[in-house]
Amino acid sequence: MKYSLPYIFLLMLAVACKPTVPSQYIQPGEMENILYDYHVAQAMSDNPGLGNAEIRKVEYIHAVLEKHGVSEADFDSSLVYYYSHADRLKEIYVRVSDRLSNEAKSLGAAVGDINRYSQYSATGDTANIWNLAPDILLIPRATQNRYEFKVPVDTAFYLGDSFMFQFVSEFLYQNGSKDAVVCLVTKYEGDSIIQTVNHISMPGISQIRVPANKENKLKDLRGYIYLTDGGDVSDTRKLMYISQIQLIRFHNKVIQKADEAVKKDSIQADSLQRVDDAGGAMPDTLRRRVIGRRPGGTPLRPRTGDAPDRVDTRAVELKKVQ
Repeated sequence: MKYSLPYIFLLMLAVACKPTVPSQYIQPGEMENILYDYHVAQAMSDNPGLGNAEIRKVEYIHAVLEKHGVSEADFDSSLVYYYSHADRLKEIYVRVSDRLSNEAKSLGAAVGDINRYSQYSATGDTANIWNLAPDILLIPRATQNRYEFKVPVDTAFYLGDSFMFQFVSEFLYQNGSKDAVVCLVTKYEGDSIIQTVNHISMPGISQIRVPANKENKLKDLRGYIYLTDGGDVSDTRKLMYISQIQLIRFHNKVIQKADEAVKKDSIQADSLQRVDDAGGAMPDTLRRRVIGRRPGGTPLRPRTGDAPDRVDTRAVELKKVQ
């Protein structure tokens, strides 16, 4: 295929203008491989039959860095750089997450609850209504440690709906305790509020459930995910990557049908009352029609004299015909 000279020039210009990672830091491709091995090593160190988990994690991480010929100081300084360019780090983690998921499937791991609802669209009795960011990268620094969201509530929400917020998380921590706070706030008619809070400290699938409200319909649904520093304020490697986010809405058909029946009875009762009221207005309407109206709509008053509409109160005398 032949390309014109201007097209080749624009392509070269686009490549040249794309910002690159400075050479003193680990490049994106190599950082992806290191992080992939890092999380595999973390998963292996969680095996309870291999001794102290914390010691194993340190040993496994050192083994990963040694495998790639990278010192711990170079790894940490590179992470500091990527912290300041979170969009690049997020792109790396998207690829790492896909590799980890594919590797787990190839080894025969169960699909799990996270994929059970992936087939559902945004409609139906069971629906995935999440249409916001598909993945989130959090770092325990100001402006980077909190993700807030609000889900639009429309006519597709019914009385008795319940919800489940779920996602897959990966942690990269050098010091401090892993701790992320997940909060969902649901506001209902009558201004009643339910706040559901959960703490996440382990990688893998996390689920937060909001039970059904059988008395009031949902008006507002919002929440946030907040990553704490784990009690360690030092500038060491600490991050949380969240992917495969889903917010599942479940319709309760029993409560929904009962609510529709109540609304139907209310409409019928209101309709009967309106018919009764209309019947009471009939005599006044008939009276006005007998009297008549001027062209402008003003009622006409009865006239005196021999006009057809005159009322004669004298007795009528009947004569016998001979």
